[in-house]
Parts: sequence; C-alpha cells; structure tokens
Amino acid sequence: MSIQKEITALHLLVQVCHEHNLSVWLVGGSVRDLMLGHMPADLDLAVDGDGLIVARQLADSAGGSFVPLDAIHHTGRVVLSAERTATTRDPAEHTNANHAPVPTIDIAALRASTLEEDLRLRDFTINAMALPLTSHMIERIATLSEQQRSGGLPALLESIIDPCGGCHDLALRRLRLCLPSSLRDDPVRLMRAVRLAAEYGLAVSSALDQAIRRDVVWIDYVAIERVRDELLKLLALTDAASWLWYLDDVRLLTRLIPELEPARTCDQPIVHFLPVLGHILEAVVCVEWILNHLAQPAPRSTQGNARAMSQSVVTPSVLPVAVQTYPDLPLTLRSAVQLHDHMRLTIRSNHTRAALLKLAVLLHDVAKPQTKQPKPGGGVTFYGHQQIGAQDARIIAQRLKLSRNEIAYISRVVREHMRPGQLRNDEHVTPRAIARFFRDTDGHGPDVLIHALADHLAARGPNLDLADWQRHLDWTDHMLQHYWGEASVPNQPLLNGHTLIQVLQLEPGPLVGLILREVQEAQSAGEIHNTEEALHLASQVLTQLKANS
Repeated sequence: MSIQKEITALHLLVQVCHEHNLSVWLVGGSVRDLMLGHMPADLDLAVDGDGLIVARQLADSAGGSFVPLDAIHHTGRVVLSAERTATTRDPAEHTNANHAPVPTIDIAALRASTLEEDLRLRDFTINAMALPLTSHMIERIATLSEQQRSGGLPALLESIIDPCGGCHDLALRRLRLCLPSSLRDDPVRLMRAVRLAAEYGLAVSSALDQAIRRDVVWIDYVAIERVRDELLKLLALTDAASWLWYLDDVRLLTRLIPELEPARTCDQPIVHFLPVLGHILEAVVCVEWILNHLAQPAPRSTQGNARAMSQSVVTPSVLPVAVQTYPDLPLTLRSAVQLHDHMRLTIRSNHTRAALLKLAVLLHDVAKPQTKQPKPGGGVTFYGHQQIGAQDARIIAQRLKLSRNEIAYISRVVREHMRPGQLRNDEHVTPRAIARFFRDTDGHGPDVLIHALADHLAARGPNLDLADWQRHLDWTDHMLQHYWGEASVPNQPLLNGHTLIQVLQLEPGPLVGLILREVQEAQSAGEIHNTEEALHLASQVLTQLKANS
C-alpha cells in the first residue's frame, strides 16, 4: 500500500468537506492504530453529513472506486487503486506478500447528533477515539509514519477526542466496553472482543468477561459470514490458540461449532493425556508452535501471550505441554523456508493456509464421540472417525460459508490426517506409497504432515517419547524433501487417455482412469521413465484388473 496515495486522498477529502461546509474526523481503529504506533492499513472516517455523497466525490477526485456500504447509515467506501505483482505456480493460490493490499477509505455519517455521542455508540473504548482531519493533521500523520511513529504520539494526544477513556485503556493494555449494552447492540462484538484482545495483546476487563458470558447466546443472531470472518482473523494470528481456550471457557466456541460439545467429556485411549476436546485445543496450540518456528525459532517463552494477560480467566500456557515438559524439544526441518512460504499462501480467498489449517485441526477429531466403540478386553476405538469427520467438517465449513476450495481443503486435511501415522508405521515406505500420499492429499500433503506432528505432540504431551519424536521429525523431513524435490520439476505425463485407448483397444470409461492413475504413481515414484515403459506397465495393470474382476 502506498502511504503517499492515502495522504493525497485525505487532502482531497478535506477539500471536498470544505466545499460542503462539513467536518470530518479520523475515527475508530485508525486512531487506535496510530496511538499504538502503526500506520493504519485502512482508514475509517466520520462526517457530519452524508457519507455516501462524500465517498462518491472523493472516489471521483482520487481516481478510485466507489462502493456503497450502508444506505441506511449513509456509509460509503473508496477503494484506491493498487498494483498486483507476481503470481504463484498454482492459479488457485497466491502469496499475500506478493500481492499489494488494496487501500480503502470508509466514510460514514455520524450516527448521533454529536461526534461524542457517536463515539459512545461504538464497541470498545479503544475504538471510540477520533482526530479532527485537517490539512495540518494529515501532514502530522504523514510525518509520524516517516519517523516510525517514535516520539510523535504526544502531538496527536493534544488533538484526540476520547469521551470513553480509550487512550487510558490502551496505555493499560485493557479491552473495555463503551456501554454495558454494546455486545447486545451488535453481537458479533462477542467474537471481535476476543480477536482484538489477541491481536493487540490486551487484557479482557472483568466487566467485559462477565458480559461475554452473559450475552454468549446472542451470537446465534449474527450473520454467519461476520462470525466466520472474525474467527478466521483470529486464527490468522500467531497466538490464536491461547484464545481458543478462552472461547471455549466462555462457551462461545461450542456455540459456533456445536458438533464439538460431545468431545468435551469423551475419553480416549491411554496414549492420550487429554479427553477429545482438550486434545483438539492442545493440537491447535501445537500446530501454532510449529508454524511459529518455521521461518525462525521463536523464544522459548509465552511470546507476550494473551493467556498471561487475561484478568478474567486462567488458561493453560501458550506453549504445548510437551514443550513445557521438554523446553529444548527439537524442531528442525530442512524444508522450513518452503513450509513457511507454503503456509502464507491463500486458497482463492483472503484466508491463509495457516489460518485454515488451524481450523482443520480444530475439526480433525470432531467425529470421535460418534465413532467411539469399546474394544474387547478394555479400551476404546474410533474406527472411521477420519472419514466421518471429513464429512462433518465439510458440513461445518459449508455452514460457515467458506469458499468451495477452502471447504475441500479442510475436508481433505481431516480425512487424511491419519495417513502419515499409518505410513510411518510401515517398515519400509516405498516411493510408490509416497507418491500416492501426495497425490491423494492433492497439493495439501505438507499441511497434513504438519498436522501429524502437532497431533503427535498433543496426544503424548508430558509423556512424549523423545526418541520417537525425533524419528517422526526425521521421517517428516524426508517426506517434505521428496515433495519439494518433485514439485520443483513437475513431471509431464508419459501417457494420456487417448493413447491408452488406442494402443490397448479400450473403451472410454473408469477403467482408463484407473490404469492412468497407476501409471502416474509409478512415474512419480521414478519406476518408469518413458512412454514404452508406461505402456508396458499399463498392459500389466489391465491384465491384473481383468483377472481380479
């Protein structure tokens, strides 16, 4: 995003408002971010006039696009132009770092007779501050960004309008409601409170905690798209897992995903140290710990975490229990950089793989309660829970109105999450089996492998066998090296359906697909290298299939 482009647009906005004899203020999250020393990603403004008219005129003046957001509250958006750059190998994915975000300016009419009354109607005190927007103030903000915001905040404090005490709450790192009725006025704020606390390292005030617990049922009356967006924004953070424990403690988590409630008291075999829901939440902690170490090892501490900050609820440490037990637990992968970049990809959406993987981990054992069966002689099994869980995860993802690609991703990870363990238990994993695994996981093999590592840590916890962990780590390293080694030079198919039909005199149909799949697996495994070898294998496969039919 070009800061200068936004500064220029703000100067044009001041001119537009001056022509109409209107006052304009920078409000909400934009002021909060400035007070925290960050240049806002997008800008929120309020005018004492019609925000739709002002936004349309600004879009015309700045060469941007006008988007009407709310006709009732006279709110419009100006989308400033942004250039997109590189693309990735897979057209279904792109890297956030390679795609410039599109700057937006939202302009709303005051929702009360005065600015102060408008601010009091907002959600949290840290979002209820305003700065009068003048040419002089714009230049101060521009200078502030160039000076890396160091030493510039006092100058802004002189002009800030803060009827709810947001500056004081920011200084205390505290999240507090503007009004006791704020959550009921817009119940998506139940989720937003947790996301903001996680994002900015804020303590949930005692009054807010009580209000969340009291008003949790109101989340049922929010459009699911708004809830989904807050959940995925939370999961995109590097310390989301600690706040999932809080969401569960206040019963928001199972309000959003009621399929998880039966897992709360569902016991597991002795290899697990937690019941199913506890294991699921611990698995998210573990996958987050792994992801945070991919590019660069994080400090062996609670990373300024929200659990320690919360004044209202005591939750476990942000570190996995296994890491608390073994603080020097190894996590070395030669493919760490590739994994880090892979997890930053998005899947035809604004949601990163990292956020979607955490959601998949949250759902990976959702079907265990319904598949629980006693074993002869004691113990229990959860036979088929991954297949049934994949169906359940698909239904949940559809209910959250995720995209088709995101639904397929989550379902695939849940369905295949047992595969690495099954492969790892084989005495010798053949190249063909490795190729089949990456084919079946459909480009999501690395995600499934990371899930398996997290699942391992979450299951064993304080009883982790260090030698077994190291073997699992080495095996995963080998699998990932195979994946990126193969992926870097994609194989051109040695055989296509048309040739197969002609040479073997087959009719088009499922049989052709079965033979081609065997040929492709052998090619990926390095067992065949040319068309002649491919046709010979295809003939053998055909003979075997006919013999078995």
